[in-house]
Amino acid sequence: MYPSVTAIERVAAPSADVLSLADAKAHMKVDTSDEDSLISAYVAAATSLIDGDGWLGRAMITQDWAQWVNQAPGWVRLSMGPFQELVSVQYYDVDNVLQTATLSDFETRKQGDFVICKPKEDFEWPAAETRQDAIKITYRAGWGDVATDVPPDLVAAIKLMTSHLYENRSATTEMKLQNIPMGVQALVGRHRVGWYG
Repeated sequence: MYPSVTAIERVAAPSADVLSLADAKAHMKVDTSDEDSLISAYVAAATSLIDGDGWLGRAMITQDWAQWVNQAPGWVRLSMGPFQELVSVQYYDVDNVLQTATLSDFETRKQGDFVICKPKEDFEWPAAETRQDAIKITYRAGWGDVATDVPPDLVAAIKLMTSHLYENRSATTEMKLQNIPMGVQALVGRHRVGWYG
């Protein structure tokens, strides 16, 4: 039985883009630089819609996530993957002051599509204040540090979504649009393990 996660948030954004402006323009066959800012904004929007706690429920490019749980939680399932490494374990002590635990006292283990975190044998969770966010676990997730580490079908999904935003610049339309077979949702669904957000 895992403790309920009271909150999860990205605390360090990726240092690289999944889709570059040049690749987005090449996909859309845009030759001018007149709308570079607009296209960049659409790339960011499409990435945000899919990445992390978006449709994918996984981190694409390496990024840090923090997860809060209550005191003495037993085994904690880390919600965001693919897991890379544990960064820190912090807790509110009995005086309600945020402290940092010794990282080497904790271990992680893969369990199915997720990773669990717990104290090593002969160690326990630190004595924490009674509150829902008593313990903060920060960890690194993502397929890798650069776009080529991300599965190519996810990059293709971002290209499709960026192109859609570029071609349809209003919230409504009189046209009846239909999803294409093997479109964004189908590509993302191949790697999704759960809905987040």
